[in-house]
Amino acid sequence: MIKTLPSCGPTCVPRTDPIASVDHVVALKALAHLDRLRVFFHLVQAGEPLPAYAMQRALALPGPTLSHHLDQLERAGLIDRERHERCIYSSVRRDLVADLVRLLTACC
Repeated sequence: MIKTLPSCGPTCVPRTDPIASVDHVVALKALAHLDRLRVFFHLVQAGEPLPAYAMQRALALPGPTLSHHLDQLERAGLIDRERHERCIYSSVRRDLVADLVRLLTACC
């Protein structure tokens, strides 16, 4: 038996199929780890660049573990990292995040 979706009415605007790229897949794969997701959410909620020591304290992650997760998030294009004197500050790349949200909500 074939199921069909109910019609959404005369005001329904047909949506085009979302186009996912390799960058989207890499970003979603990077977020598929609980601690990495926690680090990412912490950066999103901060709304400003944070130094690693502040994230380490807030998330109770060992330094090498946090460094690994930040490296993975940077490689996936989800965050930017910039050195200021002796500290490296991490911030969310909101352009890619907004693109991911559009992709994930395109069918809602």
